[in-house]
Amino acid sequence: MHGYLLIKPTYTDRKQRNTDVVFLGDGLEKVDGVKSDFLKNVGSYIGQKEILDIFGEMTYAEVAYIKKKNPKLKIKVNIKHSPVDYQRTVKEPAEIALVKKSMQIVEKVFTKLRNTDWRRINTEKNLAEHITKLGYKFGAEDISFPAIVASGANASVPHHVPSNKKLKSGESIIIDFGFKYKNYCSDFTRTVFLKTVPKKLAMAYSQVEKAYEECMGFCNLSVPRMHSGHLPSKGERNTESPSPFEERGRGEVVTGNDLYQHAVNILAEKKLDKYFIHSLGHGTGLEIHELPNLSPKSKDVIKDNMVFSIEPGVYFPKFGGIRIEDLVFMENGQCKKFINISTKLRDNVL
Repeated sequence: MHGYLLIKPTYTDRKQRNTDVVFLGDGLEKVDGVKSDFLKNVGSYIGQKEILDIFGEMTYAEVAYIKKKNPKLKIKVNIKHSPVDYQRTVKEPAEIALVKKSMQIVEKVFTKLRNTDWRRINTEKNLAEHITKLGYKFGAEDISFPAIVASGANASVPHHVPSNKKLKSGESIIIDFGFKYKNYCSDFTRTVFLKTVPKKLAMAYSQVEKAYEECMGFCNLSVPRMHSGHLPSKGERNTESPSPFEERGRGEVVTGNDLYQHAVNILAEKKLDKYFIHSLGHGTGLEIHELPNLSPKSKDVIKDNMVFSIEPGVYFPKFGGIRIEDLVFMENGQCKKFINISTKLRDNVL
């Protein structure tokens, strides 16, 4: 759960008169039936054609939700970051090592889950609590965020809060969790099935996995490389053979928007792009959401020693959803995973 601090300057005769500060509470987490939905009421606080400055993290889906619930407002949303946020974007080797330790706890937890008798933890809430207990057992100092377990129709809501709904055969079950090790966060998602997989979800899973894999390869364009090992200066050509992605007309520098659009294009091959309702990923470190943003219009350039998530997903209203997520880091121009838990569908049918 999280909230937002919205800063709204007001003007008189083109001069700033005062600033209204409004705290808005939980957002998309409340969409699935809980009456208290503050994001829906943003229009009560701002006027038409105003710029909405948001200090805090907001997903692409949440921005779209604000606009949907306030159709008469012509608002421009500015997500604000402090200078410290940008300084933390590129990590020190010691920081990357701590994130790896945190992700290794995730690996142990998920491996244990695969060998657990799911009949004992047969509800979303029970499974979420079990995940948290396992994390502490394997050395976690805290959770990165409350574990998400969403099954069946609940899996169509990206930030579903675990309920007493029973886990059933033939439904997708999205499991999203992370832990802290020496204050550094991990973040991880797999979609699993009990016994059987509906045809529609099997097709969606395959395409989401393709987006996940290809976006990792696409990151590798972001650091120009030459035979001599140095970065080309202005006007100097890169003498290495172009990667398959460059042959498709891409440049050598990749932004968060480039990655997001690449995922959209892959999902569009199976007409699934309209069901992709959040950004592709985000930086992670001392906080679960940091820069860079892998979202529409993001100009954040992917660089060496950045740590970020890649998490494509599709969500079918009232039916189910698929999401695959890993934290990755950039090293010598290559996108690398901290852990290696299979994303293959056959390995995630329990």
